Amino acid sequence: MHTLTDPPAGLDADAVDRAPADAAHTLALRFSGDGREYFRIWVVNLLLTLATLGIYSAWAKVRRLQYFDRNTILAGASFDFHGDPRAILAGRLLSVVLLAAYHYAFGFSTSFGLVVIAGLLLLFPYLMRGALRFRLGNTSYRGLRLGFDGSVGQAYLAWMPPAFTFLMPGALLALYPEQPELAALPLPLYLLWPLMHARIRRFQHAHLLFGGQHSAYALKARRFYKPYLVAGLLGIGGVFGAGLVAGIGAWAAGGGKAMAFVPAVAAVIMVYVMYLLAGPYMVVRVANLAWSHTSFPGIRLRSTLPARAFMKLQTKNALLTVLTLGLYRPFAVVAVYRFRLAHLHIEVDGDIEAACAHVATRASAVGDSVADGFGIDLSW
Repeated sequence: MHTLTDPPAGLDADAVDRAPADAAHTLALRFSGDGREYFRIWVVNLLLTLATLGIYSAWAKVRRLQYFDRNTILAGASFDFHGDPRAILAGRLLSVVLLAAYHYAFGFSTSFGLVVIAGLLLLFPYLMRGALRFRLGNTSYRGLRLGFDGSVGQAYLAWMPPAFTFLMPGALLALYPEQPELAALPLPLYLLWPLMHARIRRFQHAHLLFGGQHSAYALKARRFYKPYLVAGLLGIGGVFGAGLVAGIGAWAAGGGKAMAFVPAVAAVIMVYVMYLLAGPYMVVRVANLAWSHTSFPGIRLRSTLPARAFMKLQTKNALLTVLTLGLYRPFAVVAVYRFRLAHLHIEVDGDIEAACAHVATRASAVGDSVADGFGIDLSW
């Protein structure tokens, strides 16, 4: 999936096959923007969004994506984003309606709440597919549109199991409020969460398009268990550390006023471990696995994000964002984006300009089919 932090690319097989084997080389992605420049865009976007009660947020998103895409350089050429902010606004309005329906449904009646949950469950995979098609279909490199051709059926196979697992406890609580223990029944399904995550990643990575070329994805689902296991151990360590701090603090305070600070310290430790250690570790390992097993004819992607360095970066970003009351946020976004680009390598057989020129001669028909029914963008 092409996101703000994961720009994909592709090449044509016929063009690269003409190049000698020893012509294979690695291309580097580079970000030419900087935090101060993006800070100005961010401030204007924020002020206009507040002044228009959120309506301008769709145009703000287009400006943000265009800034990052146009400053993402590969082999001397930049990416671009062509999305219509009106489609994004429609998606956001739909998101607000869906979230409001989910939040207030059970206030009317249990039956209505269950109907809303069922509707969201059925609609969610379709909307996620539409968001992917919108984002990728409106992204280009050297004048050629990217795309996504995953089917509706494949979207349901990928997204329905995790959505069902996530919503089931709430549905059981609504149906049987006098038996809250029933909400724990779906918990064993979370043992399959790495496999569900792997299926979503396969759906995202195996259906990318660049011109007339499809991506290939060769990662085994079972390899997702190791990142989850390590992240889980980090989380358990955080809980243990928080409990230890709470116990020592309670003993040292002797039941005095200082006891009031013990839960706060324990909570900070847990948040740090989960958000700044376990979370970044999971992001790095999954990104490395997924992108390093994604390829196009004549091109191989390789992600080498270092976990420790990313944890340090996220810790620094979090601290500076808190200390500046949120004003460091744009600089943090740029730092993370630049870091991830610097560790995404693209190995190409032959010359990328010749390959793109060859793809351009046959991309128009594919572009029409990809453009058909882009869907509404729902991402915030």
